Amino acid sequence: MDASKRPARPEAGPDGASPAGLAALAAALACQDRPVSTFAVGLSGGPDSVALACCAAQHARTHHLSLHFFHVDHGLHPLAAAWTRAAEQVGHALGIPVHVARVHVDLASGEGIEAAARHARYRALAALAQQHGASPVLLAHHQDDQVETVLHRLLRGSGIDGVRGMRSTIEAKGAHFLRPWLALPRALLLAPAQAWAAHHGIELADDPSNLDTRYARGALRRDVLPGMAAHWPGYRTTLTRFAQHAETAAAVLQEVAQSDLAQISELHDSLGACLRLSGLLALSPARQTLVLRAWLDACHLQMPTEARLQALCVQLRDAGVDRQPVWTHQGCTVRRYRDWVVLMPAESTQAADREQTTSPVELTWRGEASLHVDAFDGVLHFESVPHGIDPAWLQAGPLAMGVRRGSERLQIRAGSPSRSLKNLYQEAGVPAWARDRLPLLYRDEQLIHVAGLGSDVRVPHATPGIRLLWTPNRPTVVLPA
Repeated sequence: MDASKRPARPEAGPDGASPAGLAALAAALACQDRPVSTFAVGLSGGPDSVALACCAAQHARTHHLSLHFFHVDHGLHPLAAAWTRAAEQVGHALGIPVHVARVHVDLASGEGIEAAARHARYRALAALAQQHGASPVLLAHHQDDQVETVLHRLLRGSGIDGVRGMRSTIEAKGAHFLRPWLALPRALLLAPAQAWAAHHGIELADDPSNLDTRYARGALRRDVLPGMAAHWPGYRTTLTRFAQHAETAAAVLQEVAQSDLAQISELHDSLGACLRLSGLLALSPARQTLVLRAWLDACHLQMPTEARLQALCVQLRDAGVDRQPVWTHQGCTVRRYRDWVVLMPAESTQAADREQTTSPVELTWRGEASLHVDAFDGVLHFESVPHGIDPAWLQAGPLAMGVRRGSERLQIRAGSPSRSLKNLYQEAGVPAWARDRLPLLYRDEQLIHVAGLGSDVRVPHATPGIRLLWTPNRPTVVLPA
């Protein structure tokens, strides 16, 4: 070939920054809610993250910003040490500090090696971001990665929320992550950085698993996408546009779900934050599914499979009024009680809690507004009221918090006899499975207060006085008494 007709070799500029990549990065940082002073790049040592590191370094120099590079060693590959060296060499050449986190990937978690590694990586990046005060943390995902994600999720049968692909901004593990390159193809980004690395003698990381067909993404990259490119050369643009349409549709559905959730959510006196079953069942089946997804997401639980979610809908809808269906997911249990749907720790967790709190826990109150009781995972509040329990009497004797034994009695109304806790719980609508989680407060072995029921009227009162309130940390119990 005539030398004059050969493709021009990318010039190894002084910084390795792609003009398109640099412009997209600057635009993304300019759109942040607050001015950026210190930010970071997740640097694997591979071509994509090095290209982003080069652009970030130039942007930081131009705008006088503080920049950090974060590298995570998963300890899963024999070349991990070489990849760490590559990241450190990049940082040294660009004059940017590199912080390395070595993590343990739980291969027995049941979520697969890729997902387990990803969760460990985000935890480590978030910890580094908090340690160094860096926000946002930039990730080098580009349009090719977005297309792979959308196609992968389509083939797995993901819903509309999944096929919208990766989001440009996410909050994860307490940190803010930003993907500025999702609209840019890889071909626009890498050449300057690769030439820059070669100029500095840096051998970039090359993960062989990227093309390993034992993994879904490897099979897509090696076998599926080349065939698509041959027949549909514009597939990247098409699938990116599809992801944008899915993003819009998902946003509308989320608005509907949040509106429905607000309508059927309720703060029950003893069950705490729960859903009204009658309100849920008044919705169409499709909206029932949407609102349950929104509810579980608000409780910070991963989404169950469609089949398991539908099983929950069937149990809530079809179980007889005298039944209390139970649905367990990620260490939590969804229960139906009368007209309420409640999310609470699973039975095994409750059993462990009860075992740990068999003996009463001694408390000392010196007039504080509240006491944190770790053994019962909650807070005991001492509210000042015009007329209530005598505070001097409360401070004069030892207080202790314990669990129900079965023979306790409480008088909650003046002029009425004391009654068993079982009878009072039934009258208050507290289900049997919730009762053992409600603590009892004693003074000198005298039962003076029961969470979910109230205080014994026979205790000394004063004006002004104290009203006791127990607030568990668990999501299902915010009790008024």
